[in-house]
Amino acid sequence: MKSLSRTVKDRIFVWSIVIPAILFFIIFVYYPFAKNVYYMFCDYNYIKAPVFSGLKNIQQFITDSTAHRALFNTFAITIFSVPLVLVVSLGAALAVFSMKRGKNFIRSALFATFLVPPVVASVIFKLMFGTESGLINTVLNTLGLPSVGWLISPGWALAAIIIVHVWNGTGYYMVIFLAGLSNINRQLYEAARVDGANGVQVFRYITVPQLKPTIIFSMIYATITYLRSFALVEILTEGGPYRSTETIIMYMFKQGFQSRNVGYASVIAVVVFLITLVISLIQMKLTKYYDD
Repeated sequence: MKSLSRTVKDRIFVWSIVIPAILFFIIFVYYPFAKNVYYMFCDYNYIKAPVFSGLKNIQQFITDSTAHRALFNTFAITIFSVPLVLVVSLGAALAVFSMKRGKNFIRSALFATFLVPPVVASVIFKLMFGTESGLINTVLNTLGLPSVGWLISPGWALAAIIIVHVWNGTGYYMVIFLAGLSNINRQLYEAARVDGANGVQVFRYITVPQLKPTIIFSMIYATITYLRSFALVEILTEGGPYRSTETIIMYMFKQGFQSRNVGYASVIAVVVFLITLVISLIQMKLTKYYDD
């Protein structure tokens, strides 16, 4: 009886932990996603009841050049931001890892960039990127270089977003790479030195292969993060000039809350979800491959 009573108590304890987690996912993940899928096939504007409209919203997305451009902008920001932030972060991690003194201070200082919320970072950089009185153009002028229209030229506005992404994310990925570097067997480096390998060879044949799981994780996580760029871009460029930096999430927000076209916004949300899902599956496959 005591054994049975203990088994029942253990089961109650386990379910008391599991049930809240299940309810959380049902309420905040599965139910909203199911509603999105439902609204995809409806005309809905928050006021009137949803009316079934078939594939109209999906057809609209297929032919909507503005949505396609927003998707292109999102991919452009992601494709440039991800490799840059990873290269800068890995370089910073290698530099910090090899330091003899001041390692903790430098690591904390670099990580502090990640602690700055994207909204705050975008406000600060918007002031710095100002054409007339911005700090960056002031420095350029002092060096005898012409001012740059950071936020009024499509190409430079895209570059400004990428710069802020890299600045804001470097600290986070640096810490991840530092953790990966600390897990590499020191004997591999000692053996390489005995064999006469130089620094470039050690980095190429030991550091990079040993960091592959960390690099893959960071690459996928950064990709998903930048695909969902919204607040930083909204404040920094507001999607301009001429919608040249408008991301797909910004366009979804405008359709769903400004135009109140909930059905069409739901289509965009599902498209973004599917893209993210594919990237996550790729991560799982690559992680499993390198673990094996």
